[in-house]
Amino acid sequence: MKKIWHIGYLDLKLMVKDKAFFFWVLIFPLVFILIFGNLFQGSKTDTKASLTVLNRDQGRWGAYFVEKLKAPGIELAVQPTEPKEYVRMLVIPLDFSAKIEKRAAQTLQLKKDSDANMQAGAVAETKIAQAMVKLIAELVIYGNQRDIKAFFDTRSPYRDLVLVRTRLPKDTIVKIPSGFDHVIPGILVQFVMMMVLIYGGISVMEDRKRRVLARILYSSASFAELFGGKFLGRVLMGLLQSAILITAGKLFFHLNLGNIWLSGLNILVFTLAMACLSIFVGSVLKKEELIVGVSVLTANMFAALGGCWWPAEIVPPTFRALGMISPAYWAMDVFHKVIFFGKGFDAVWPNFLVLLAFTAVFMVLALRFFKINE
Repeated sequence: MKKIWHIGYLDLKLMVKDKAFFFWVLIFPLVFILIFGNLFQGSKTDTKASLTVLNRDQGRWGAYFVEKLKAPGIELAVQPTEPKEYVRMLVIPLDFSAKIEKRAAQTLQLKKDSDANMQAGAVAETKIAQAMVKLIAELVIYGNQRDIKAFFDTRSPYRDLVLVRTRLPKDTIVKIPSGFDHVIPGILVQFVMMMVLIYGGISVMEDRKRRVLARILYSSASFAELFGGKFLGRVLMGLLQSAILITAGKLFFHLNLGNIWLSGLNILVFTLAMACLSIFVGSVLKKEELIVGVSVLTANMFAALGGCWWPAEIVPPTFRALGMISPAYWAMDVFHKVIFFGKGFDAVWPNFLVLLAFTAVFMVLALRFFKINE
């Protein structure tokens, strides 16, 4: 076991000594994080739900409905005319009061800017629904009056006793996948794939050509210790890169990983699969530029299919089913379940089994093609 750790540590040490190592594992991923993080966050990230109300109603019910909209967590701006700029705007029509008094159905129009924050928008729409329920409930209570206009003539003690509470159903999303909390795990998965495949693959190929593998094997190390050391070195590299990106995410972007133990276990299991795949790539390919090209292509393809660039929940079912061939899909699914759905181990253990199955397949391939000499 000591020899395995020694071989793995030396491999990691050689990778870290590369002058370009920290550029590829930190600087370059940070550029992607900044670009995609701001892209998914949108340009109008109003954390407090803002709502412009265009009240065109000519009666008293429009103003009364606006009063029902007032609640903590929402910022109201009532306008008599349509403003040139708004994030989201609720339009109360001219005949709002008239239709209520006639007990006629009607429709309220909600206009939204395409760049509006989705989470704040969900809060605003919930508050609108609450106000509608309150108003309808009061109309039901006083619906036995022949003249509904008399609603405003007296103040009843039941008038303001309607309380509406909302909560998300059990096992549904608790946070919309967006911003840096979605992007950083995606970039982490993509670059762990890319860097472990590139550095791990090239080092295996170079050690074989320079007969480093043969010299290690001809010493007191066994084949199992040699292979185990090479495998460990790539695992350590992936974990080191993950730790660097998570630390940067925590410091600069307030990254939320949900249950840190489950997220950490997810990174570990995913890295095991990539470590085996890198040994396989370095064993079957004989040129550095070929390893780089195949690694970049594989990592980007797996990232696109696996939901690293956009949430897999928003893609068509066919594309999502196709994404299941990518190890990145199962790793990103764990991140989403833990971060955005608040799930526990009972919801993600099947993902870990799938990733371990990928590890087993890649391990068999790596052992089958791992060569000591050219």
